[in-house]
Amino acid sequence: MFALIYLAIGALVAVAVANPVNGAVVILLIWLLDVFVGPAGSGGDYVFTRWFPTHFVTMWMAGTPSHHAGRLGDLGIALVWVVGSLVVAGAVVATGSRTARRRQRSAGQFPTALRFGLVDLRRNAVLLVLLVIVPAAFVLLSRATTPGRPIVVAVKENGVTSRQPFWFPDVHAGVMAPIGIGALAALVGMFVVVDAAAGDNRLRQAGYRTGVMVSARLGVVAIAAIAITLATMVVAATVFSAKQWVGYVAANLLVAATYALIGVVIGPLLGKVGGVFVAFLIPFLDLGIIQSPMLRPTPQEWARFLPGYGVTKVLFDTGLTAHFDETGPLLMGFAWLVGLLILAGLILGGGHFVRVRNKVG
Repeated sequence: MFALIYLAIGALVAVAVANPVNGAVVILLIWLLDVFVGPAGSGGDYVFTRWFPTHFVTMWMAGTPSHHAGRLGDLGIALVWVVGSLVVAGAVVATGSRTARRRQRSAGQFPTALRFGLVDLRRNAVLLVLLVIVPAAFVLLSRATTPGRPIVVAVKENGVTSRQPFWFPDVHAGVMAPIGIGALAALVGMFVVVDAAAGDNRLRQAGYRTGVMVSARLGVVAIAAIAITLATMVVAATVFSAKQWVGYVAANLLVAATYALIGVVIGPLLGKVGGVFVAFLIPFLDLGIIQSPMLRPTPQEWARFLPGYGVTKVLFDTGLTAHFDETGPLLMGFAWLVGLLILAGLILGGGHFVRVRNKVG
């Protein structure tokens, strides 16, 4: 039933959104809200989640009756969702289709290349919508759907690491904010590079310096990372009170820069559609599952080798304690940032992967 419902959702999105990359982003956003804000993720039952596509499927599958399904029962309403979504999707697909058109881009020296890169990024309507929706979805909804119970987090205070209890509704929004920042930043980094690939290749053939183009692309990524961080922090400040706001904002900015560079790296290597899924998957697995205190107070040892380990330690320290004690993890975070910056520069400067994946895409 999950598969059939999302098959229908995919068909509906494909008709409504012409660009396949943007469509993949919309599908992933629907899935994230449906599964992780719904009863499967939040563990609660809320009136607004009853309208989510897989609410009743989840309640029936988990063997936890909703008690608000009426005579049809959870299974009956779940089947109504399956049949109804397939009928609607079939009718929509049968009545229309749209064809995406490519936009031509131009660039010049660094200021011009940077300006046109920002203009091109601004034209991506899906990213602009996500800049509003993602902070609200990951931060505000996490506060609204958090069960009232304590959560144990391993934090360091005055050089001593201990497991401290925190009231879950008070800290959940602060934990979810960097996950949304990482996912959105990785998407933006991927879009900036892949969308500019054709124009960059033409500029190379015309004799433009590679360093100018690489600097311009990374400049666009940096500006986008700052915008994503600030937008999310504005929302987070309404429901979360960090103990060290300056450090907490800086740590989230490090998250944005790190995962934006990951998006820059995976975009040319995987192409547009594949890159979208991986761009969502990496920060979600790293920050949202492996490093998350919602599953275990302390990450497992092998988690140290992931980009989110050091910066997560800094986030918990600045968000939950009054004094900064995580210098080592901060240096680990900067080491990942420098390494990814070098790798992104090599990939963008070489241009080989960009040309190949652009032709395939």
